Amino acid sequence: MEKHWYLSAIDIINELPEGERSFFYQKSHRKKYAKSSVIFSPGDHGNLIYYVLNGRIKIYNLSECGKEIIYWFCHPKDFFGLAEVCGGEMRTVFAEAAEETEVLWINRANFEELISRSPKIALFIMRILGSRIRQTHETIKDLIMCDVHTRLAQLLIKLGQICGCSHDGVITLEKKFTHQEMANMIGATRTTVTEVMNEFRKTGFIKCDGSRITILDYARLAGFIGFSD
Repeated sequence: MEKHWYLSAIDIINELPEGERSFFYQKSHRKKYAKSSVIFSPGDHGNLIYYVLNGRIKIYNLSECGKEIIYWFCHPKDFFGLAEVCGGEMRTVFAEAAEETEVLWINRANFEELISRSPKIALFIMRILGSRIRQTHETIKDLIMCDVHTRLAQLLIKLGQICGCSHDGVITLEKKFTHQEMANMIGATRTTVTEVMNEFRKTGFIKCDGSRITILDYARLAGFIGFSD
């Protein structure tokens, strides 16, 4: 399994030269969204790019029978809405605030001008899109080749890398994830995720305090799925 299927939280905006950074903040607009607010839906015009200041954005789609399929979550310092803007296409996914969230949005014309001013951000955007394509391919492969225990263990490892706080070998996820959200990320049912999480808890892999998850033995959990650094 590829370790870095995501990009770590690099604050690319604040790494830009002062002129380009000022341009971004001058041309962007701040907006707050309440939990469960939909930012965009399939079929919407893709003319805005978003940058998460705080909170969490869920990127997902719905199956023909209405089942939610979560592709990924965007956290502070993440961009979303890039693919359709870069390609000049309509939205193909939903973006929804998973909790109270504040974002900056910038329109396509101004974002393209920012890219022309700073090739550094253009390279960063290419890395983001490439990373998300790899993530999607990996998810499809896992659905075909891996059982639920393996898929859930892989998800916990990934979440630990993205939003985990490590202390003395114990990793606590700083964001709360419900069993339903995790089920929607790995193509399982909530009941099955609950059963497997209970198994992981009994074997000492994890500890759960409500929706707060702590990985007690990262090495054993990683070994369970054949993961290595």
